[in-house]
Amino acid sequence: MKATRIDQARFEPTVIGAVRRYRIMVLVVALLTAGAAVGYSLQQTELFRAYATVTVPQGPLAEGEDRTQYLDSQVLLLQSQEVADRAARIANTSLNDNVLTRRDFSGVDASLVITPPEQAAPGGFGSTIVALTFTWPGAKVAQTGVNAVLQAFDDVRSATIAAQGAAHVAAIERSIKDFRTQGQLSDLLNQRSRALVDLQLDMATHPTIAWAAEPQVPINANSKRSGAIGLLAGLVLAAGLAYLRASRRRCLDDRLDPVAIYDAPLMGDIPPGAKRILLPAADPLPMAVDPQSQAAEAFRFTAASVERMRAVRDDRLAVVFVSPDRVAYRSSVVANIALAVAESGTPVLAIDADTTTSTLTSLLLPGSPQADGFEQVVAGCRQVGECIEPSPLNADVTVLRAGPSRVQRTTGKAYAEAVEQLIQEAKQSFALVLIDSPAVLRVANAVELVDGADASVVVLGPGEPVEDHVAMVERLEQVDSGLVGYIFRRAGRGPRFLRRLRERIAARTTRRTGPQAVPSAELLAFRRPKDRRTSARN
Repeated sequence: MKATRIDQARFEPTVIGAVRRYRIMVLVVALLTAGAAVGYSLQQTELFRAYATVTVPQGPLAEGEDRTQYLDSQVLLLQSQEVADRAARIANTSLNDNVLTRRDFSGVDASLVITPPEQAAPGGFGSTIVALTFTWPGAKVAQTGVNAVLQAFDDVRSATIAAQGAAHVAAIERSIKDFRTQGQLSDLLNQRSRALVDLQLDMATHPTIAWAAEPQVPINANSKRSGAIGLLAGLVLAAGLAYLRASRRRCLDDRLDPVAIYDAPLMGDIPPGAKRILLPAADPLPMAVDPQSQAAEAFRFTAASVERMRAVRDDRLAVVFVSPDRVAYRSSVVANIALAVAESGTPVLAIDADTTTSTLTSLLLPGSPQADGFEQVVAGCRQVGECIEPSPLNADVTVLRAGPSRVQRTTGKAYAEAVEQLIQEAKQSFALVLIDSPAVLRVANAVELVDGADASVVVLGPGEPVEDHVAMVERLEQVDSGLVGYIFRRAGRGPRFLRRLRERIAARTTRRTGPQAVPSAELLAFRRPKDRRTSARN
């Protein structure tokens, strides 16, 4: 176990993993974004868009005129100021109100949008169908506006054709007046006849118009579509935030992740207690409250691992249980393992060395009044035998309570020597000593406890920061930690913040009142009879 050998890249999060870890945040952000999108769409003025198309007729081309240039000229005519002025007049006359102006049909901010043919070649429009849209807060005005443009285009186009044709005929007639020969006169007369015929044909040919219908649905007030778009955008945003958050706070998620940090085996996989989403939390002592539960069986399996370790060493054993931070389930794990080991008749001493919480004392000595304990023994004020007390949950479990905190703490070498002496004295009377250590990263004396014990076991759960465990490895490297494995306490159902809240409330409740259930005669009867017990105290 070397901190420098830990491959922290293993714990780099994935987007899916980050979304699963912070799923409540992702859901809240997505719903808020969708709600904001729906609210924004409802606050916006409804806009209606009318659609129409016009097919430009392909008349006879002038000499040297390309067909593409002719189509371009027709689109430019649609975009001209003359058409815009005429369309505004036509629309206002149809609406009986002065609603639209030339700026609504021409310019950068115009409500009219003219889309040239889609298959336009570079420098030309290349087809004959032009699409027009007109957007306005009123459906009727939108329809009238785009249809007025089409009518104005037809009128202006016809007027332009008539003017061009009249000018051409007038030019021919001036030439007729100046003819020099009869042959020249005959040719000019034929030209005038063809020009008049062409003019009539052009005047009779009108664009093919698909008039706009009145739009029924606004383009911007579809709350369902806005909500769907907002939800999708919110999910993308939330996934990004979740990934950034997970990258900044890499955590242990899988029960096998700690192997990469501690290079030690998994000794126990403890499932959560009762499946409760809301308060209160699950019972911290399934070995006493529900001995037939899945959690109780998991603690028996873990206790068997500790017993096998003691059997291999063929000696009495002191095991300290550590965690990087202050967690309530560490004390719960120690208490349940003590009860599980005691079922076989093995005398167990449970030492509550975490004087900051005294949770182990509250679990194994429910309702017991405050008295001297571990703190006073380490300080040399009391002897171990004067402070131990059998647990009412199982007579084979003896508890050295935490004791009241002293103003002047015992630290350093004095603490290490006192802990070593305490453990040696305890091992003379008990086959197994289980020590509930304070948080390694919060209390400096925790490392001395690890150094004084025969073996150490890490207790952890999902969601704990990787950096905290790396820091704990760095501290444990300074002593002979004797790390033999770790216990993984799986999380219960519900959001992480709610689980933490349940744990804190349960820990405070336990410190005040003891476990939630008082062991009954049926639970106590689960122990072996005393006459079949092989005690190591004699």
